[in-house]
Formats: sequence, structure tokens, C-alpha cells
Amino acid sequence: MICIILVAGHGILLEKEIKKDSSGRYTNLQGVPKALLPGVGGRKILTFWWDALNTRQLFSDVYLVTNADKYKHFERWATAHDFPVENIVNDGSTTFEARLGSVADFELVLRNKRVNDDVMVVAGDMLFQDQKFDLSQVLDYFKLKDGELAIYYEMEPSERTESRGIVEVEKTTNRISRFLEKPAADRTTSRLASVVFYCFRRKTLETFPQFLAQHPDVNSRVFGQYMSWLVNETDLPVYGMKLPTGFQLIGQVGLADYEKWLGFFSSKQYEQAARKVITARAYARIGLIGNPSDGFYGKTISMTIANFWAEVTISESERVVLTPNPLCDPTQFGSLSDLHCQSRKEG
Repeated sequence: MICIILVAGHGILLEKEIKKDSSGRYTNLQGVPKALLPGVGGRKILTFWWDALNTRQLFSDVYLVTNADKYKHFERWATAHDFPVENIVNDGSTTFEARLGSVADFELVLRNKRVNDDVMVVAGDMLFQDQKFDLSQVLDYFKLKDGELAIYYEMEPSERTESRGIVEVEKTTNRISRFLEKPAADRTTSRLASVVFYCFRRKTLETFPQFLAQHPDVNSRVFGQYMSWLVNETDLPVYGMKLPTGFQLIGQVGLADYEKWLGFFSSKQYEQAARKVITARAYARIGLIGNPSDGFYGKTISMTIANFWAEVTISESERVVLTPNPLCDPTQFGSLSDLHCQSRKEG
């Protein structure tokens, strides 16, 4: 599977406000691309994504598409973070007016690198709440479904539908029945927000040139419009996967919003770190008289030993996984007779 990171936007609002800021706190960030701005804990936003993508070698290749104006910044970042420089694609644009649009940038990488595989695409200038979420569960779910995959989350009360792509999801199948790009609040009751975080099957990649041919206006060549077209106007199935974490694209926000969302996600990370951890011990017991499993109704006289114990630590998790013990909880049996004997003996 291939991954493509989108960082070719010319988000001029945040850059202008950083340049105008008189506090002196952002002097060193003037001209820095949005994806290379500090995220939670001071680390660059793109570095969080690269760490998540690169940790478990889930992808055969990872490509990054940027513009000519910011190319040098990403080249230096790549050298410092062991990202292959030859995998950076330059779309040639130098101004906001000359931008290609995120869908055209994505299609440029497909052509330039002759991609012929399933693809995950993410926005590299997107803050996310949970810095440790596991991408493998996204890929596993994608492989399970015979269709495309869109990641969504439940919006915070302060978030407005007009700033997000909103999905309506069928409860039984998780198929997305409707995709609305930044709708007014009275158009839907859904509070499920889609972000630029999608998985596409290899055979679906041919729809991108088709979409671009039908949408020559650069303002329409964004992923929200493409997903709206894919879900609402084609027969291709698109499924949703809800992640228990929030996302915030900082592409077109100003400095005040950037500070607000950075503070919000930082506080959320602190809350996650502060989750209660419970540790308990069960001490070894020595029986003097009787046996809990014999014919004396479990009556015993026994005592515990203070210097031998089993210790268990539990903490809150986003997922519940039941892993059988290979010896005590067998899941495979040599025959029905073997299953019958084991069940009678072990329960």
C-alpha cells in the first residue's frame, strides 16, 4: 500500500498573521509551511504524521506533494527526519492563485510516480488529538471492506458543520449514505466530521482524472468536493470508520484559531496522560487443611505469603482486545472428541 501526504496548500492567512504578530513569539516561524509549524508538545505537525506512518513499515512507499514556494523547507525536513527526498513531488505552483487543488496534487503524484496500488491519503498540516493512535487498525478495517474508506470523528460542541465535511453513516453497515461538504446546520443532524484521511482501492484511482475533467475550477478540486461527488453521484461504496480522536486542519485558519486548537489538543493529551492507573496484587496462598475443589464444600484453613504475588496493572484504553492464552484457552482442536474432553476438563 502507498501513502500520499498533502502539503501543497498556500494557506496565506496564517502566514500573514504570523508575519504581522507583534508579540515576538512567532518571529522564527515567518515563512514556515503550515505542516512544519509546532504541534502538540512543540514537535512539527508533519513529524507526528511521519512517525505514525513510518513506525511499523505499513507502506511500501510514502510520497509527499508540496509546492515550489515551500519545496526547500520540506527538502530540509526530509533530510533531518530520514524521509526519502526523491519521494517529494513539486507541483510547480508558487502562489495561492496558481494552486492546483488537493485532488489535482494527489493525481499528480499518481501519474508522476506511476502508482498502481491501494492508497492512503492524509493532510500533513492536520493536528490530531491522540498522538499514539494506531494506523494499522485503519488499514485492517479498509482491507475488511470492499470499498473506499473515510475516517470521521464526532465533533466537539464548539465545532460548526460549516467548517467540515459531514457524513451520514448507515448504522448496520457503516457505509456512508451521504457526504455534505461544509453544510449549514439545518441541512443535516449529523455531527460526524470527515477529514482528509482516506483509503482508496487501486481500481478507484481511475476516477480522479474523470473528476478533474468534470471540475475544471480549482475551487472545486478539493477532497471534500471529490468525496461528495464519489458518495452522492457514483455507485462506488464508501465506508466510514470512526476514530476516538479529533482532527483539525489548519490550512485556512488564522493565528488565533491555530493557537486555540493547539491549546485544545494539548489539554486533551494531558487528560489522556492523566487517566487513572490501577495496580493490584493477589498474594500466594498456602492451604493447611482442606481443598477448595474437593468434596468438603470448599472449606479450607489457609494463609497468604507476603513475599510471593501476582500483580496486575490496568489503565483505560480506547479498545478492548481479548487475547486467548495459547495453552489454557485453546481455539483449535484435533477433533470433536478433543474439544469435548477439553471442555469437560477445563470448562
